Amino acid sequence: MDVDTTAEHAGQGKDGQGQRRSYRDIRREQHAIVRQELLDRFGEDGRIDAHEDPIRWRRAVRTNAVTGPLYRVVVAVLGLALIIAGIPMVPLIGPGWAVIFIGLFLWSTEFLWARRVTQFVKAEVKAFDQYVRALPWKAKIPMLLLSAAFGWFCFWVALLITGVPGWAPDQVEELLLQVPGLRRA
Repeated sequence: MDVDTTAEHAGQGKDGQGQRRSYRDIRREQHAIVRQELLDRFGEDGRIDAHEDPIRWRRAVRTNAVTGPLYRVVVAVLGLALIIAGIPMVPLIGPGWAVIFIGLFLWSTEFLWARRVTQFVKAEVKAFDQYVRALPWKAKIPMLLLSAAFGWFCFWVALLITGVPGWAPDQVEELLLQVPGLRRA
């Protein structure tokens, strides 16, 4: 069966006949869409010219000979600080991936390679989302259960490392202390 990749079905997990499309086709399509968005927005070289920056305050900073390079250094340092702060949060309790992606997004405002990475992640997430939406419920249920089990495992490992926090409500603390391996912080 030929896969319909027309613009009419772009970004959908099913083809024109209502059949589920392969993940590979959806992924290829999403990456093509993101590449085109980058071309449309930034042109062939992928750069925002300082004089064409759509954000007025940033344009003023970037076009200044003194503040432009300083701004780029500040963005680089802040992005690095966010990424370094987010790494230990990934296995521990905290919004680790969110902090890492915020740092990467900050970098992508100034650095072409970071923009390409964020666009790659965007295409991957959209492709997976479209593919999963087209799956029947009997295929989604095991994915949901595995996700919930993985989330609980990460939570358990974090509490195993740090201990059950004293600020937790007494009923929650007592319940968590019944889980094997967990102790008070």
